Amino acid sequence: MNGKIRMTDDSQRSWTSAEDKEHFYNITKDIGIVLMGRKTFEEIGSPLKKRINIVLTGNPEKYKEVELKYDKYLYFTDNPPEILLDKLEQKGYTEVALIGGSTINSLFLEKNLIDEIFLTIEPVIIQGDLSIFKYVNDKYNFKLNDFKKLSEDTILLHYLKTEDKK
Repeated sequence: MNGKIRMTDDSQRSWTSAEDKEHFYNITKDIGIVLMGRKTFEEIGSPLKKRINIVLTGNPEKYKEVELKYDKYLYFTDNPPEILLDKLEQKGYTEVALIGGSTINSLFLEKNLIDEIFLTIEPVIIQGDLSIFKYVNDKYNFKLNDFKKLSEDTILLHYLKTEDKK
């Protein structure tokens, strides 16, 4: 509830609900491609199944052996976001699920490459050191498109990007 996405002590204690995990699985599986930063990938520990996993890192060569192990499901790249998305679009992909972390989220936001945000509100307050965005350099407007209860206590908000009003 306090907007944090990681516990301060960096533990693996789960604070998300089963319903949120199910929603995340379903939407990312439907999209088919998840895009994340290196730290998020290392925290997860392996590629998400039934999805193409693309990891942004400053040193993709370091992960060649890991990439080969998960042939066609895991790619490491240092392409800038707009070039990466252009390459994916040329291959016929029309959307990707950006799943973090906060630095990657901020990078895509500042380049105006986020069209929608799904935000789950869980009934818990954690001592956290990380928010959904690491930095924000401007004002970005979103409009609530939809919301639903995932469980008795968990709410899913779906926002769409709007044109900024000057």
